Amino acid sequence: MKNALILSGGGARGAFQVGVIKYLNEINWVPDLICGTSVGAINAAALGSGITIDQLTRLWKTYRREKMYRVALPIILRSLISRKRYSPLSDTRPLRKLLESHINLNALKNSKQEILISALNMFTNQIVYFNQHAINVQHLMAASAIPGLFGWEYIDGVPYWDAGLMVNTPISPALQLDAREIIVVLHSPVGAFNTKEPKTSMQVAELVFEHFLIGSYTNALPDSSWQNNPDAACHRTPLPNSPQLQLAAKGTSILTVAPTRMLGFTSLLNFSLRQATTLIDEGYNCARMQLKPYLHKL
Repeated sequence: MKNALILSGGGARGAFQVGVIKYLNEINWVPDLICGTSVGAINAAALGSGITIDQLTRLWKTYRREKMYRVALPIILRSLISRKRYSPLSDTRPLRKLLESHINLNALKNSKQEILISALNMFTNQIVYFNQHAINVQHLMAASAIPGLFGWEYIDGVPYWDAGLMVNTPISPALQLDAREIIVVLHSPVGAFNTKEPKTSMQVAELVFEHFLIGSYTNALPDSSWQNNPDAACHRTPLPNSPQLQLAAKGTSILTVAPTRMLGFTSLLNFSLRQATTLIDEGYNCARMQLKPYLHKL
């Protein structure tokens, strides 16, 4: 396998991925594998189904939050006061209809690209990856089922929800399949750039959250420091000092694209036209600036 594209979870921040994909299309960088978590899973499936970048851009700029899920006072009250049965905080039937309307599942099953989406098995606590031959609407709903906000989804009688809890940036399949060039799309500067010391309680909370999101990616990266110098007093995981991380691990090159600023908690569920437009533009510009010096095709 030559090229792999890894799409992180991050709710409405997924618009950033659209800008990155637009740039990759322009330079004819075509992934053999697209692997996504949460919103990254939905974008991955959309691409595998044959949606063009213009169509994907239009979808992100057209659909607001109420077209994906509804949060109403009665739903919240029912969830809070219910003592017998858990009730999610939102109604996700609009999201199901949106996916059924815009993702051609038959075309996805015939995709020449390998499409993998992650979901978390609630019984075994295992990450499960489904490929394009298995994916249906239930799999997409499960992959994007944010715990608490959305209800979990049953697949073959087993409950699944968003795997972002454990693998928000699913790079492991690309490494296991020996991809030669991997582009990882992050939704935060954490893990790609040096960050500033937080000054406020909100900044502390935000940084903690971003550390949580990046943890699975960091731990999955090849790390040779233990073998090269096993007696060292300090071992650092191979996080980059710049937007790029190129590792000599079986000839694999890992490149990251990330925002240059913290996007904030509110960005996660902000599906406004303004944020979608801003993040798509940022994704494109960040990809152009951060990838251009490194991609082999340029």
